[in-house]
Amino acid sequence: MRAVRLLQPGVVEVAELPVPSIGPGELLLTMRACGLCGSDLAKIFSEQPLKQPVPLGHELVGVVRAVGEGVHRFAPGDRLAIAHHVPCGRCRYCRHGNESMCPQFKATNIDPCGFAEYVRIPALQTAQTAFALPETLSDEAGIFMEPLACALRAVKRSDVQAGDRIVVVGAGCMGLLVAQAVAVSGARPICVDLREERLELARTLGIETTLNVTGSDPRTALRSVAEEEGVDGAIFTVISVPMLEAVLGVLRAGGKINLFADAGNAGRMVVDLSVFYRRELSLTATYSATPVELGEAIRLLASGQVRTVSLISHRLGLSRFEEGARLQRAGQATKVLFSPTGTSGS
Repeated sequence: MRAVRLLQPGVVEVAELPVPSIGPGELLLTMRACGLCGSDLAKIFSEQPLKQPVPLGHELVGVVRAVGEGVHRFAPGDRLAIAHHVPCGRCRYCRHGNESMCPQFKATNIDPCGFAEYVRIPALQTAQTAFALPETLSDEAGIFMEPLACALRAVKRSDVQAGDRIVVVGAGCMGLLVAQAVAVSGARPICVDLREERLELARTLGIETTLNVTGSDPRTALRSVAEEEGVDGAIFTVISVPMLEAVLGVLRAGGKINLFADAGNAGRMVVDLSVFYRRELSLTATYSATPVELGEAIRLLASGQVRTVSLISHRLGLSRFEEGARLQRAGQATKVLFSPTGTSGS
């Protein structure tokens, strides 16, 4: 079978590998579609040397080809959406709501990766992060289970409440999922970006308030759409020091900022911590999702409350993986979907 492997930073190959064997509690899936995530790009284009090939791809939809002993929830022919990490639910991190910091969470994955013609789903994932897709939900929508779940958890950790005004910084794929998750919660997202075509896409998804800050002072621009008492919170899907400073300038007392992205080279800034003290501001962060949000994401996708099809800009076969990765990294693609042949199923 063909599978994508990251050999070294920037060096990707589509290799021929044996079809995985499965054991008790496990599944073998035929891959139908897998989305390219920003975390995949971070691994591909990292400058850190690799000790071994790195698995890529976790926004996976596939059809069950075989089931291991003891699997009763699924049968051959079932169409599933799969996520790759599973928390233990018992450790100190899990008990405090930090499931994505759980050692088991970080150690678990699918085999060999999502960008493979056949994928072994270990027993933990089969039990907790595998979800049957309703007949009405397409493969293309199903790949968004995991990223939407991440967006839902970011909204939860931001304590977003109905009627809140929440700035969503970045209108890429994740930003548009976050903005829709904010709207589903009954709050009002303000989508901010530098590219008008992304904001136009946001508007087609029902995001009423958008803000292009190209060539303008971000704080002045935000004030133009913020109510007199300011905004209630902000979720950053891309980190920008000028935007952080701008948000601090319009954030109401008691408001919360959520960092939902790696800061990269923009990770250092001077902050007056006295402002956080005097105004009771909060700074938090969100990394990944839990099985709870995965189930919530499937329900929202199936109900049509979150729309995703227009987020897919490119549909490519595995043989064109490197091309798709470079397109998405360059901002020329919103979401690249890969399948064995370049065409997704139902």
